[in-house]
Amino acid sequence: MDGDGVFWVTIIGGLASLGAWMWYYAALGKRTSQEELEAGRDLTYEINPFTGSAKPYKKKE
Repeated sequence: MDGDGVFWVTIIGGLASLGAWMWYYAALGKRTSQEELEAGRDLTYEINPFTGSAKPYKKKE
């Protein structure tokens, strides 16, 4: 692959990863906002930063 091909693969890969990162944080913010609206209060220190949920995990029996 010549230098031009490497350049375009790098640019397209970088833009794709940036887009995925932005999508993830937008979805996380939307989920956090929804949880706060349901609770009717600020859940800043109660939200799981990886899932955007304040609800505890419950195992189905």
